Amino acid sequence: MFIMQEDIVKQMGYVALATRLKRISDKMSHSTRLMYKELAIDIEPNWYLVLILVRDRPGISVTKIAAALGFRHQSVVIMTNKMIQAGYLHAKRDKRDKRKSLLYLTGKAIDILPGLHKIWEVGEQVILELLNQDITIIGILDVLEQKLDKTSFGKRIMDTISTI
Repeated sequence: MFIMQEDIVKQMGYVALATRLKRISDKMSHSTRLMYKELAIDIEPNWYLVLILVRDRPGISVTKIAAALGFRHQSVVIMTNKMIQAGYLHAKRDKRDKRKSLLYLTGKAIDILPGLHKIWEVGEQVILELLNQDITIIGILDVLEQKLDKTSFGKRIMDTISTI
C-alpha cells in the first residue's frame, strides 16, 4: 500500500523558500546530469555557464568568471579545475601577473559546443513549457537578487528582530 508523504517544505511556504528553490535546482541538475550521461557527454550541468563565458571571452580569468556569475571565487576554481581535468579548458599564466590563470577552450570543447548549444536551446523551450510560458518568475528572481545584494537575508532578519 502506497502512503502519500506530506511535503513539509511546501507546507512551510515562504519560510522554506530557499530550501524549495534548492530542491528545484537539485532536481533539474540531477536530471540534466543523467541526460548528459545517457548522451555520453562528460560534462556537469553547471559547466555550460563557464563554457559560454570562455567561448565569448577567451583568456578570461577565474576572478572575472566568478564576478560575472555571482559565484564564490573558490567555487569557480574547483569547477574550472574539473573542466581542465576533463579536457574542456586549458589555462595559461598571465604574463603580467603570474598568479592569475587565463582560461581558453580546448578543441574538445569547441567540437562539442554546437551539440551543447542545441541541448541548451531545447532546455530553454522546456523551461518555458514548465512555466506555461509565464516568465514573470524571472522578474521576481531579479528583484529578490537585487534586494539580497543590497542587504543580506540574515541582516534583514536581525534588523527586523531588533525593532520588535
